[in-house]
Amino acid sequence: MFELLLIAIALIGSFAAGFYDLKTSNIPDTLCILMIIVGLTVHSFYSFLTGDFSILTSSLLFGGWFLAFGFLRYYTGQWGGGDGEILVAIGILLPKLTIANTYFPFALSFFINSFFVGAAYSIFYALILSYKTPMIYKKFFKSINKPLMILIIFLFLISLILFFFIKLLSIFFFLMLVLIIFWKFSKSVEYGFYKKIPVSKLKVDDMLGEDIPKLKIYKKYIRGLTKDEVKKIKKIKKYVVIREGIRYGLVFPLTLLFTLLFGDIFFLFF
Repeated sequence: MFELLLIAIALIGSFAAGFYDLKTSNIPDTLCILMIIVGLTVHSFYSFLTGDFSILTSSLLFGGWFLAFGFLRYYTGQWGGGDGEILVAIGILLPKLTIANTYFPFALSFFINSFFVGAAYSIFYALILSYKTPMIYKKFFKSINKPLMILIIFLFLISLILFFFIKLLSIFFFLMLVLIIFWKFSKSVEYGFYKKIPVSKLKVDDMLGEDIPKLKIYKKYIRGLTKDEVKKIKKIKKYVVIREGIRYGLVFPLTLLFTLLFGDIFFLFF
């Protein structure tokens, strides 16, 4: 009963946060904090009721681990603060699940799966953004110089030949080919993330694509602007660079759903 309640809270809360992020580029702190409080409260109650404190310990352990990872991603400019918060909330709510078919503790399986789901989501998001910004494709094809083209052809031919002899090695070379192409494509996609607009069009939750040291606002911290910050920027600037960025919040509920239904993504291929 407790597990089903926590699963429902994690799914509903993370999907709500993910869709809100998709709409506004921001994840509400209040929702994440509420999920964390509920998770700790339920685990504490269950621990005192049964005398088994292992689930509460696991909740705190995974919550702390995910918090450290979220901080690392945030301060290296890879995630917004809300992404880390929703990760912590799920880690605290669902550290272990007896009804889930996972090889590792549920939170660890969820964490590993998130990298695979996140990669697929990022590719899909980048393709949609490219469709809306045709110049990205032009920039991508211009970035394919002669040495890179030779490498791509070489990897393709090697993977094709090896397919008839050593399929596993063929897959390895093909994945190298895909990763190289996606790396170049992702560099081109960054072009579509930035645009210069008059400050009159700047609004709450927009993400800055430039630093404004005077206001202590820096683009490496991925978050939406507050109402007060928008007002201050409009007073000192005429134009400002904003960026779109990949709105990553939906990765977490999608990964959660996948892990609940299929378990560990890695073992699906073995």
